[in-house]
Amino acid sequence: MKITADFHTHTRYSHGTGTVNDNVVNALSLGMRAVAITDHAKNHPLIGVKPETIDTIRKDVVTADKEYRNIRVLLGLEANLISPRGDIDVTEEQADKLDILLVGFHLTAYQKRFADYFALPWNGFTHIFCKNTAKQIARNTQAFVDCITKNKVDVLTHPGFRLDVDCKAIAAACAATGTYMELSSRHRTPSAKDVEMIVAAGAKLIVNSDAHKPVNVGKCDWAISVAEEIGLGEEEIVNVSDKPIKFRRGLEI
Repeated sequence: MKITADFHTHTRYSHGTGTVNDNVVNALSLGMRAVAITDHAKNHPLIGVKPETIDTIRKDVVTADKEYRNIRVLLGLEANLISPRGDIDVTEEQADKLDILLVGFHLTAYQKRFADYFALPWNGFTHIFCKNTAKQIARNTQAFVDCITKNKVDVLTHPGFRLDVDCKAIAAACAATGTYMELSSRHRTPSAKDVEMIVAAGAKLIVNSDAHKPVNVGKCDWAISVAEEIGLGEEEIVNVSDKPIKFRRGLEI
């Protein structure tokens, strides 16, 4: 099994080490047909992309897309889940400038309200020491479900990373809305057991590298090994074939 596109990569615009061009060149060397530049959105401390920088990144993406004819170069952002009500730190106006929108939970992201720090971030902090309680898991899960319902999210990144969730319930929401769930090689999540539940719920998976270095673009060995262990193929994982991929916000490649 081999992925044909990597829809989650970072550059120097947030906390990656390479340029847009660097990521594209590495993806092209692996024979990929598409790569997305998806730096962190503004509420990620110190490294988040400011809204005014989106246009600057777009210029780099357009330049690379024109220069390298054999690969599609996409502009995205990895938004932060910033409240238990499903809010994110990318407005619809900003999202309209993107090709795809990713959303994930990041423990240190600035929350929408002060009280919100005692919801998901607190649950994420306690997760370091022990599994979240049933009440915490229910709250975490509902935050993701509300996020997917309120926002046109194309890809939910590394579900279950630093936050215990009910993957089956989230997968049902993803299946209903056409949101893809990421099988993340970088964070090694979700687990094989959760992946089976995701597929059973009818959601589709995308295998991504979440590369922070150009050399890691397209490197998804762990995720591929999980998929092969379970016996998944192109019917469950959309970026392991040359079939068209349709995203929720309207993009098709």
